[in-house]
Amino acid sequence: MRISIQHLSFTYDGSYTPVFEDASAELDTSWRLALIGRNGRGKTTLLRLMLGRYPYQGRMDLPLPAAYFPYAVQDDSLYTRDVLRAAAPQAQDWQLERELSLLDVTPDALKRPFCTLSRGERTKALLSVLFVRDDVYPLIDEPTNHLDAYGRELVAQYLRRKDGFLLVSHDRAFLNRCVDHVMALNRSDIWVMRGNYDTWEQRFERQNAYEQAQNESLKRDIVRLEESARRAAAWSNRTEKGKYHVSESDVAAVDRGYVGARSAAMMKRAKATQKRRERAVEEKSCLLHNVERVGEVKLRTLSHPKQTLIRVSDARVRYGERVVCQGIAFELRQGDRLALVGRNGAGKSSVLKALCGLCDALEGEVSIAGGLTLSYVPQETDGVLGSMDAFVRQNALDETLLKAILRNMDFGRELFDAPLETLSQGQKKKILLAASLASPAHLYVWDEPLNYLDVFSRVQLERLIQRCAPTMLMVEHDQMFLSRVLNREPVRLGDA
Repeated sequence: MRISIQHLSFTYDGSYTPVFEDASAELDTSWRLALIGRNGRGKTTLLRLMLGRYPYQGRMDLPLPAAYFPYAVQDDSLYTRDVLRAAAPQAQDWQLERELSLLDVTPDALKRPFCTLSRGERTKALLSVLFVRDDVYPLIDEPTNHLDAYGRELVAQYLRRKDGFLLVSHDRAFLNRCVDHVMALNRSDIWVMRGNYDTWEQRFERQNAYEQAQNESLKRDIVRLEESARRAAAWSNRTEKGKYHVSESDVAAVDRGYVGARSAAMMKRAKATQKRRERAVEEKSCLLHNVERVGEVKLRTLSHPKQTLIRVSDARVRYGERVVCQGIAFELRQGDRLALVGRNGAGKSSVLKALCGLCDALEGEVSIAGGLTLSYVPQETDGVLGSMDAFVRQNALDETLLKAILRNMDFGRELFDAPLETLSQGQKKKILLAASLASPAHLYVWDEPLNYLDVFSRVQLERLIQRCAPTMLMVEHDQMFLSRVLNREPVRLGDA
């Protein structure tokens, strides 16, 4: 069955910038389709339009009603079975158990209150309910957020078994494992193509390289043609004037007809050169519309007198009476880039928060160098509220530097005046990352920094870390990112 999008145009109320303008695409409901693009390019908006949540211009034909992940749970105190049946009223217990088992969630989860499930279990449960129904088209928005590496692998394998969904994700390795088509929201158009993320990236880079080369060639042609036209026009003007101002001492008679003809020919040649230049300018203007310009962001690290900044040994993470992880041991020296990895709920975020003085869940032998300045990026974006000015004051930031970093992260100038709570999750995450980059520190502590970030911003951060080599301690599940930025083997936190 086909999904047809024809001449779609949409602008949010109060905004002057269209999200979509005369956009068209043809899709198939059997595809395992990835939807990719920059933060703010309209991915989640397109899903909402397909759900019929906003009026729009144009036409969208869906052969099945759309169903959205994550499903909004109204009462998380209900048993998980009841939460899932509210989303899929016709589902039988055996169907729910079958789908959950494929995601390594035990059947007893159905008999527990939904609020007692871990974040990873909630994600898997809400994802599975989409596929016990055959009367809807699944729209899956960022399923990997808060999933550990094992969970991402399970979900990728699960989706690989399914046919027919539209998936928004920025995890490149995850997309490579589970999609067979890509729909890319570019700057000026929409691409729909067969393949996975790597296939799209190769095409995109080839297109960018070709357009850049064409652009440089046309720029050189324009300069040459402008100079040629200027010389021809100047010579023609001088010659035309000169045929009436010949010195009386000249013996030879002036053939004014000949000179005039030569002058006219040169003028004609100059006009032809000018037209060629105009065609080159017009051709040049058709290039580079889809080039994603990834600005260079910077950070200024501080040097500490001690080489060893943090030492943890025989430590544990405790929540009240419950120990979730023990035997934690690692050492962090200047220049190290180290990640904590492990299952959801193993206490990774609690270790980071404890080292930053934000909780006391970490017990044991913990040594932190005196006078250590840390720059922390939290996992959640809930604290990004109010105005940009208020955010700057609350965090004692250099406003000019913060905004310069954000602009290099493709953060639109018009967003500086918007209430921060109205921004997308990806835009909020960029604000938190820019605030960290604008704060000189000995150690950068980042908790799942890539959640909600588009692929271009992920590459931008990779290049920044490779270039500036800061000392870092992080929790992150994007395996491609970790393989490119770490210089130490990750520290695995196991179950207690």
